[in-house]
Amino acid sequence: MKRKVSLWLATLLAGGLLLWGTAMPSLAAPAVQEAPAGTTQVWMSDVYPAADAPGMLQMVALYPNNAAEVVSIYLTKGATVETGTWEAGDDGASTVTLTGNSERTYDEPVTVNFTQEDGRLSDGVFSYYLLDDVTPAEMDAALSGEDEAASAADAQTHAMGDLGRVWVSNLYPAADASGLITVLAFYENGTMEQMAIFLGKGAIQEIGAWEEDAGGTITVTITGTPDKVYDELQTVTYQHVGDTLVDGDFVLALWPEVTPEDLAAAIDPSGVYATNVYPAADAAGYIAVLALYADNNAEQTTIYLTKGAVSEVGVWSKEIDTSITVTLTGTLEQAYEEPSPVTYLRDGDRLVDGPFVFFRLDEITPERMEELVAPAVAATYQSDVLPAADSPGRVILLTLFDGATLTLSTDFRNDQPPGEEVGTWAENADGTLTISITGTPEREYEQTASITFERDGDQIVAVKYDESVWGTEGLTLTQQPAE
Repeated sequence: MKRKVSLWLATLLAGGLLLWGTAMPSLAAPAVQEAPAGTTQVWMSDVYPAADAPGMLQMVALYPNNAAEVVSIYLTKGATVETGTWEAGDDGASTVTLTGNSERTYDEPVTVNFTQEDGRLSDGVFSYYLLDDVTPAEMDAALSGEDEAASAADAQTHAMGDLGRVWVSNLYPAADASGLITVLAFYENGTMEQMAIFLGKGAIQEIGAWEEDAGGTITVTITGTPDKVYDELQTVTYQHVGDTLVDGDFVLALWPEVTPEDLAAAIDPSGVYATNVYPAADAAGYIAVLALYADNNAEQTTIYLTKGAVSEVGVWSKEIDTSITVTLTGTLEQAYEEPSPVTYLRDGDRLVDGPFVFFRLDEITPERMEELVAPAVAATYQSDVLPAADSPGRVILLTLFDGATLTLSTDFRNDQPPGEEVGTWAENADGTLTISITGTPEREYEQTASITFERDGDQIVAVKYDESVWGTEGLTLTQQPAE
């Protein structure tokens, strides 16, 4: 059964990836946490690209009474608050049913299924981190200044301009709400915004400016909300301590951002998938291989062990909830009277249809294949700049491979690709090294050219060679460090 999608994800996917100009780097993730039983769980997603905002992140709050709250924060655009219920499943899984937002009740509930793995919550595409719950006692200790000295001792000096973009606090106590989470965003033009999320009460967006001095002090000046300018400016000073901002009372952590490329890879399901070996009625088992092509064509080959294989073709489509529908329309020989559709739920790099699971296979590119089959390098030697008749000079690079093959590269330092020759090499009983140049990668020479070297420390010195090619000074090569 396909699950429905929440409002924020539908907006993001339907709107397309109209992204901000520069892709932000992925940052180190916060440490994973385990939620104590009977407590409010507050999960915060990575920062993701959004269709019409500089980015978005989402908070999911699961209350002990099975109420649920989802806050979707669109940077510079405000926040949407959705409410509903949740039910716990096996192994930390949960099902959230959203029944409305702050403006209306939905005609139909929206259901989102989450799983937990390695201390993180996931809906199959997006990941969430559990926020620490700061107790009132811990808050009192912070307000009393007990932790302030330690924070000041850890303060580091940062160069101007290296400050991260989005910062998120843990869950702090609040006087008239179930808790408070603060999201702080700094922009390159010196503006900032702060979203204060009061659990069960909604969110307040404030805007202003920020600046950083050479000592790692961040000054934030809040000037008002998007709708109103405050009569008095509010100023907060933070110390930039590693990947945190500290003002003595509150601590905000630098939050991970997902690049447009990473999101596109997560959302784009095209690729090749394969199952494990499943039992079959009249075969030793079967394996299915499913190829989803970028043009939305599909091919499935079912391999029956000891019996052969059946290939089917068709099309695939991506649903708004990120599930995949594969419709097989026939075999390579004939079309079916009725198409055969199957819908798969996406779980990371897996496609799931009940007990049947397809695992996405890694693609080995031609370049990667060349690396895999290339022989290992045994040693590399290089010359100084040698004289050349019609160029600024030449540099010889000799690479010896395991298996007794070699390449000899000559760079004439004229902005042209080096010339490359191939051949073989051998260690002699007297400790000398003989190389035999047999041709180029494209053709074989009629006559092999050989050079014998003696070893002298980290150098090899030619002692037997064709003087008409290498001159009376011969050839000396120095061994290069292994890469």
